[in-house]
Amino acid sequence: MKIEIYRRAARGLGLVASLLLISAAAAASEAEDRFLIMELMDRYAVIHDFGTPEEYADLFTPDGEIGTRVKGRQALIETAKRDHERYSAPPGPDGKVSSIMRHVISGRIVKLTGKDTAEGSCYVITMINDKEQGPLVMSMSRYVDRYARTKDGWRIAHRDIVMESGNREIGKRFGFGR
Repeated sequence: MKIEIYRRAARGLGLVASLLLISAAAAASEAEDRFLIMELMDRYAVIHDFGTPEEYADLFTPDGEIGTRVKGRQALIETAKRDHERYSAPPGPDGKVSSIMRHVISGRIVKLTGKDTAEGSCYVITMINDKEQGPLVMSMSRYVDRYARTKDGWRIAHRDIVMESGNREIGKRFGFGR
């Protein structure tokens, strides 16, 4: 009789242990997905400032959007090309060209909304690298995003840029808002 009680208890504990392992694996997978999306947010800033137009478009789904004006891979590439033409700094001693802008990302929040979908937001401070006056804050904004998991990993499906505050003098001086 006692042996049967121990066997039943062991089976019950085995079931509980299995459920705990499944639950832990699901939590780890969700944490990994949120981490990968936050890394995508950070990568956007670096690639926007230093990457190629193609690398920029690769951050988005093939039909990715920014607001209501930029839709699809080709439009994203054209946007990045235009930004590179307008906001490139003179080549450095190593011959490399970079942007006069730096996008500083903080306050990242991600919510998984489905197995392959998520939404999130972050703050972005856009700095201008002014060689005469030093770093200047041009604007404070928020990115409000929807993400999709693709065969290549998490990508931005839609991004709204919510401008919260901007320095018009700096914007004019450096050619923004044309």
